[in-house]
Amino acid sequence: MRPTYWYLARRVGQAFVVIALAYTLVFFVLNVLPGNPIESQINSPENPISAEDAEVLIAYYNLDKSAFEQFALSVQRLVVHGDLGFSLTSGKSVEHLLFSALPSTLKLASTALLLAIVFAFGIALTAVFATAARIREAARAIPAAFLSTPSFIVGLLLLQFFAFELGLVSAIRDEGVRSAILPAIALAIPVSAPIAQVLIQGLQNASGQPYVDVLRSKGLTENRIIFRHVLENGSIPTITIVAITVGELLAGSVITETVFSRTGIGYLTEQAVRNQDTPVIQAVVILVSVIFVVANLLADLAYPLIDTRISLAPDKKVVTA
Repeated sequence: MRPTYWYLARRVGQAFVVIALAYTLVFFVLNVLPGNPIESQINSPENPISAEDAEVLIAYYNLDKSAFEQFALSVQRLVVHGDLGFSLTSGKSVEHLLFSALPSTLKLASTALLLAIVFAFGIALTAVFATAARIREAARAIPAAFLSTPSFIVGLLLLQFFAFELGLVSAIRDEGVRSAILPAIALAIPVSAPIAQVLIQGLQNASGQPYVDVLRSKGLTENRIIFRHVLENGSIPTITIVAITVGELLAGSVITETVFSRTGIGYLTEQAVRNQDTPVIQAVVILVSVIFVVANLLADLAYPLIDTRISLAPDKKVVTA
């Protein structure tokens, strides 16, 4: 098998292992927790379930069997039929709930990721190449400040100023792209910090390499050296951090969507945890695991595209040719 195909097969296999372990861990953790979700629904005065419906749910989820039998049957339903089950709260299929909430979260996360990358590159370029030493020092302090600022604090401040003081954005209504900007900024600020920190280090290392002096001796302008060569080589380590940031964006969406009243995956997760809606929680875990491992796989495959000296090999992640 060629090295590239072997590498892809190995990474895909690892991705399936990560997803399987995540699902297994969450399944048994939820089964160890005290309380039966079906009994909670039956005894809930806000959402009562009849005895007949309770029997149907118990039979469907095999709640009268042991945890290991429940796990085996749930995996069989998922793998063979692609069945994620039904919500214990609304009675709707979990697939319907996920597909209804996913577009809002994808729009928020993609906008936040784009803003985080823009913030990080702006901070890193200023911290490394600004002419004034004070400006460089101030830029280097920004990532630490961003990293120590919770997204919900930023979100509340943005809402207070732009929604309540200026009235530019509604705090309740969904106004399309304009409503996604503020939560995206609140989500992007903390996650841009590690990207900026790694990028600053990468640009510093790249700008000190001998090839920079060679390029200057050939008469290339500083802007061309920075944006064509130094930035390309210095940003390679940042790819891994950006891939990891995808997971942080999905995790941060739980709080951000709650603050800004957005009905996405984060809000769905918060409601599922509150109501002990285990099928929805397990489905969200699968979805987040798939997105996270795919993002990391794409990051690994992006290395050779950015730097042609890097090639995939069967025994190493990346190898410099």
